[in-house]
Amino acid sequence: MTAGAVLTVIGGCLQLVGLAVAGLGVRRTRLEYGRERPGTWGQAKEWLGALRRIFQPLPPVAGTATMVISADAAGAAFNATVVAAPAPDATAAEREQFLVERVIWLQREAGRLRESVANEGRELRAAVDHLSGAMNERADQLRRGIDSAMADGLAQEALGLWFAAVGAVLAIIGAAI
Repeated sequence: MTAGAVLTVIGGCLQLVGLAVAGLGVRRTRLEYGRERPGTWGQAKEWLGALRRIFQPLPPVAGTATMVISADAAGAAFNATVVAAPAPDATAAEREQFLVERVIWLQREAGRLRESVANEGRELRAAVDHLSGAMNERADQLRRGIDSAMADGLAQEALGLWFAAVGAVLAIIGAAI
């Protein structure tokens, strides 16, 4: 066997090995990160189903909605305070004093409610910020993992193509000799 024939055989083998390695790299990347795709038969069935739906009228959609609220839930949601009115024979000064006391009480209640809402708002904002930070951290970890694994598949593809290119050069040199 001549040196040219040996180089041609080695080059052909390297081309086959390189294409196989590149194909495995593409397959690996696709299996890990490609969306689920049906095979050829599944794609043909989807296409025929889409074609059939074009010619079929859509059925009317009917829907109903109901809402039920229990007395327990409704009662737990509200807090009532009974206010006694001044006596029917109360003087104007007593009625004024009663109204002033009620206004002061209402102002205190409004302040307490305002403070309660502000505290709950701060707690909710803190919880949302914490959750947002945790989600962003997890998304960054996932993105780094995907990038790392995808780089591995791409490196395998590049190595296979390099083998194929070296094999092509050796086959050309072998044919020229």
